[in-house]
Amino acid sequence: MNTLMSSLILAATAALSATAVTSPVLADDASITVTVEEIRDGGTLEVALYNSAESWDGDEPLSFDRAEPVDGRVTLTFDGLEAGEYAIRIYHDENADRQFNMNFMGVPTEGYGFSNNPFPRFRGARYDEAVFTVAEGEAREESVELMGGGYW
Repeated sequence: MNTLMSSLILAATAALSATAVTSPVLADDASITVTVEEIRDGGTLEVALYNSAESWDGDEPLSFDRAEPVDGRVTLTFDGLEAGEYAIRIYHDENADRQFNMNFMGVPTEGYGFSNNPFPRFRGARYDEAVFTVAEGEAREESVELMGGGYW
């Protein structure tokens, strides 16, 4: 299985397994607001927040949330975060089947994206490409652009 497909399947698995985990309250008051625009109608946007390369590679998000696009836009906020490094992995579950769909060749048929908007070819983004730092008390804003699945 290629690396892109592995990474994206892991993201879809996290979406299914982490549905009860939402924005834990931690020792600090930093926050990350994630905005995605130009989303096609239908389905939900699945957003996973990671705080280490190990959690990214093992697909064990610190927090997870989902929302339906309204007027082609979703904004979600993760509150109560400690200062540190974070990365975001997103996919647009257009048909709301809670699976990251791909065609017979393993090419995504639904949009996906990562913090910092890297554009890796034939694979998912690595943690070091998606990671950003949040300072103590910072209200960080991240805009993620979707790719794949007809988005680019």
